[in-house]
Amino acid sequence: MEKEKNELQDKTEQILSEVEILAKAEYEVARLKVIDNSSRLVGSLLLTICIILVAFAVLSFFAAAAVFALALCVPAWAACLIVGAVYLLLIPVLILCSKSLFVDPIVRKLSGLKNSEELQLESLRAEGRAAVQRERLNGYVRFAKAMYNHYVNLAQTAWNFIRGLFRK
Repeated sequence: MEKEKNELQDKTEQILSEVEILAKAEYEVARLKVIDNSSRLVGSLLLTICIILVAFAVLSFFAAAAVFALALCVPAWAACLIVGAVYLLLIPVLILCSKSLFVDPIVRKLSGLKNSEELQLESLRAEGRAAVQRERLNGYVRFAKAMYNHYVNLAQTAWNFIRGLFRK
């Protein structure tokens, strides 16, 4: 009886020590996963910030080029107004597309969505949203064209008015 009791006690101690080693190993694995995921997240955020800054610089140069090109046809102030109006019209387009362009990829990246069925379902949903957004964007494009024509006519009228003032 004493022998069985000692064996049971030895096995219990062995199991407890193995459970302790296992718990420490699991803790270390979880800690390393957190470090890995957070370093990936920080790297992705830094890359996104750099891309946004470079895109802003490129967009600024394109805007300046557009203003200079338009200034050949209309006065410089009108060219600035036209380019500014085009950028103002981009705001609602970006707002409409923000979920599919920014939010969905970030959520997918953070959640680690890897199930192919979930990806297919999300793809179908995105296609449906994209169709709706295409229709909205077509409306915005028509509106942008109308606003562009309006600003061009306004700039031409203002130019003719100013030119008329100096002819007298």
